[in-house]
This record gives sequence, structure tokens and C-alpha cells, in this order.
Amino acid sequence: CQTFVKSGATLTIPPGTTIYATPADGAGKAPALVIEQGGKIMAEGTENSPITFTALNPEAVSTETAQTDTDSEGLTMLETRGKWGGLIINGKAPITGGTDTVEGLTDVPYGGTDPADDSGVLQYVRVWHGGAVVGANNEINGVTFGGVGSGTVVDHCEVAFNKDDGFEFFGGTVNVKYLSVLFVGDDAFDTDEGYQGKGQFLFAMVGNQGNHGTEMDSKYENLPRSHPQFYGMTISGGGTAGRPGGLLRLREGSGGAFGNIVMSS
Repeated sequence: CQTFVKSGATLTIPPGTTIYATPADGAGKAPALVIEQGGKIMAEGTENSPITFTALNPEAVSTETAQTDTDSEGLTMLETRGKWGGLIINGKAPITGGTDTVEGLTDVPYGGTDPADDSGVLQYVRVWHGGAVVGANNEINGVTFGGVGSGTVVDHCEVAFNKDDGFEFFGGTVNVKYLSVLFVGDDAFDTDEGYQGKGQFLFAMVGNQGNHGTEMDSKYENLPRSHPQFYGMTISGGGTAGRPGGLLRLREGSGGAFGNIVMSS
């Protein structure tokens, strides 16, 4: 079910590996890989040998949480969401309020005082068909960064067909490059709790069931406030034709710096 990489441990995943998750068990806990504070993941795929996290049978609707992006006259599509949980990485970089805990998990904190904290490497990593409930009333994101520091390397990663957000940043300072989000059920990129990192070369395709291309907010009463810096970004879909969300949504408590962004509905 849920796998935890504890402080002091390193999980190394070779290039070309595919990791299959079984469906959610219906008891409120979905399979998920959780990197705890002080633990590391070394997932260094390559262009020709990416690392893939996916569901065991992504094309089969076997749980109540699974859904497809479009109505296909009752047929089950390959783009099935919510078949398993996702990837959760927790670091010791600053967040608003100092520290917080991962919702739905017991004794899994994130946040601290080390902006250069290192949680490992994600390169050429794909996370597909996730977003099932990881705890009570909590669907998780494809990849969750909780207080992850700038010592962590993240580039050439993709989240597709997730039931909740694609990439979510709860505070921290991690910088990311070459990320893509395809047809998730909520926001493609979500920043919160004082995220201070930078993103470049980002792509989002928002489907009919998606919400926002980005949702960026924080808290007024605590510092740091969120200040994402996103450049070289393309967001397609959302915000029109009956779709509920917007393309680039900025909310309370967040600033930011943005440039070279193309949005199309």
C-alpha cells in the first residue's frame, strides 16, 4: 500500500523502470510513495529510458474514484483517473507557519529552516493515473512537494490523468524545469504556503474535467508569502466553453514574477 522512505534512507530507481500500483483498497488509503524529511529519492531517468509510475490496470474502472476525461458513450477510456495515489516528497525548506503535516497521513511533517534542503532527484519521471484518496476526504496530487528545498533536482517530469492537481508546491524553494501536465481533474500547477521557487519551460493541457492552469495562493497572516517565478510557460484549454477554471489564477497572499507565457482556450 503506502511506502515510506524514512530519514537517512535513499530510494534509487534505475532508468527505464516502470512501477505499477494496485488500485485503491476502498478503505480510505491509496497506494502512494512518500519521501519523508531527511529521506531521498534518486529517480534519474533518461530521455530514452524514463521512469514511470502508473496503475496496474489503468484502462479498467475498478474503483469508485476512477473517472475518465470525456464521455465516450459509456466506454472506458485509457485516460482513467484516480487508480492509485501518487508521489509525495517532504523537505525542510521554509513554509508559512514553519511546519505542517501531510493531510491524510500520520506523523509526516514538512517544512523547516533550510532553503537548500536536498530531497534527491526527479529526472524524466512520469506519474500517470493517480489521485485516489490517500486519507479521509483527501485526494492527492500527482507529485506533491512539501517544503522541498532548492538542493532537490527536478526536470523533465510529467503528470497525466491525475484526479486532483498535477504538481503542487506547499512552500519550499525547489526549482523545476521542463514539466508537463495533461488532463488532470483539478489544477495543473498549484502553489501555496509560501512557495518561493522558480519554474521554466512548463506546459499544461487542461481537459473538460480540469479546473485551472495554475492556482497560486498563500496565507496573509504568515511569512513567507508565495512568490513563484514562472517563465516560458504554455497553458491550453480551460476558462471558456463551459469549463469552470481559468488559465492563470492568482489568489490571496501570493505575489510572483511571470514572463513569456502563452495561454490559449
